[in-house]
Amino acid sequence: RADAIEINVARRLVRDFDEPEDTSSYFAESLTKQGELNCTRDYTEFHNRVRNYQQSLAQVLYHKDAIVEAIEEYLTIEHELVLVSLLDLVTALARDLQDEMMPYFGRLVERITRLIKADTIEVVEAASNALAYLFKYLSKLLTTDLRPTFDLLKPLLGEERQKSNVRRFAAESLSFLIRKLRGPALQQFVDHAMSSLVQCPEASVSGYRDGLALLFFECMRGVEGQLHSRAAGMWTAVLRSVYSEHVGANVTEGLKYVAAESTLKLCFHHVKREPAVALWQVMLSELDSQAQRLESTGDAQAAGSVVVLTGLLGTATLLRKGSR
Repeated sequence: RADAIEINVARRLVRDFDEPEDTSSYFAESLTKQGELNCTRDYTEFHNRVRNYQQSLAQVLYHKDAIVEAIEEYLTIEHELVLVSLLDLVTALARDLQDEMMPYFGRLVERITRLIKADTIEVVEAASNALAYLFKYLSKLLTTDLRPTFDLLKPLLGEERQKSNVRRFAAESLSFLIRKLRGPALQQFVDHAMSSLVQCPEASVSGYRDGLALLFFECMRGVEGQLHSRAAGMWTAVLRSVYSEHVGANVTEGLKYVAAESTLKLCFHHVKREPAVALWQVMLSELDSQAQRLESTGDAQAAGSVVVLTGLLGTATLLRKGSR
């Protein structure tokens, strides 16, 4: 059942609560809704603790420290119904607080990521969606520098041993933010992610490499066999990050190269023939550029880049019996 969970906030814009009045808040709306649905003792205790803090948006803002402290405390309770309700409240609070949520962001993400690894599927789904909606509501702030957020999620992507569905949830959630990056910011992020792979403990490197490939693929994946509009930019950034790993013929044995090759395989197994042209165009354009650089300067880095690109072009040619 975990494999059927899909995290896609870009296509899920409607929330279960209505737009609040000018003086009310999303947190108050969610607290009312959860109070009607959840009559467990632990949740009732939580509700009684924070109910006097939510009578207006101004109150929520003033008492935000106390509200977050209560949420953090009750998120440690191992009760499915309590956790599902609290996770809904976390996203509602983020929608109210916006930039004032940032001092609590890291702490809450750490608690939520622990719940994504839970054994109860309802908690896993609620935690995954809470993480995705946190990213959505705080996206403008997070994308100014996405590296700290990535570092929080590295364990879920495979830096620590994880189930495959946990890696997928993390990749789907984070891809929403990565797609908002452009130019140097995107390259900086991809270089940071690739560098973390090189520094990964040997015992975890295989799973983490697969997790990064899945993350890059989720950024490039479109619907119904198509590629996302940001796929070409993402693939270019991945290729340019690989160039820096090695110089010489052994570049295709490096971790970055294998991660890029795995990304390419995931893309070509997903896309139809026509959308795959965009990835071919990126690789051929990069090959032409690097070959000209090699011819004019004899630069060893350019030679390594040509080896990378010819290797990936060979892989692409053989995938799906050359149908892509």
